[in-house]
Amino acid sequence: MTAVAVVLLAVAAVAGGIVWYLVEHERRPEATTRTWLLGAAVPVTLVAAATLFGLAGDPAGPALLNVARVAAVVTAITGGSLVVTALLRVADRGKTVTAEDGVTGDASASVSDPQTLRGGTSIGVLERIAVAVTILAGWPEGIAIVLGGKGIGRFPELSQSAASERFIIGTLASVLWAVAAVGVVFTLQR
Repeated sequence: MTAVAVVLLAVAAVAGGIVWYLVEHERRPEATTRTWLLGAAVPVTLVAAATLFGLAGDPAGPALLNVARVAAVVTAITGGSLVVTALLRVADRGKTVTAEDGVTGDASASVSDPQTLRGGTSIGVLERIAVAVTILAGWPEGIAIVLGGKGIGRFPELSQSAASERFIIGTLASVLWAVAAVGVVFTLQR
């Protein structure tokens, strides 16, 4: 059961990357909120299954735990982009962005608008790496430093209501996903 959990976590890492690439790069223009949600369901389901198998199995040995740690960090990175974008699209659905926010029309059409919180994808990847590594290192207090630094860096942009809402949703989704991915490792250590 323990080995199955690690395999599922590794598959979540690879599948998250592949599905994200397919949705982001291959289907970007016509990718609907439903497409993003279905894409996000792949790594979420695999991580949930890995957690259940981890809880049902015996504690993992050191070598298997190291593989699980690497897989958890990669899963945090790859699945996070899917999860965050899907949640942002759900949050934006049906809203209209006003001219004062810099864009007009349906907000879901501009989820990855480069003018709203530029560099968000790259920052999110770095954030998930930092969160996953601080938890795995046994220093969960590091999350506060990561979030504090991110907040200070984004402070000037957060005066726009669209930016502040996206910042909160994106940050919480990103951090919770990283914690969930790393949480599988803790089910294997008990």
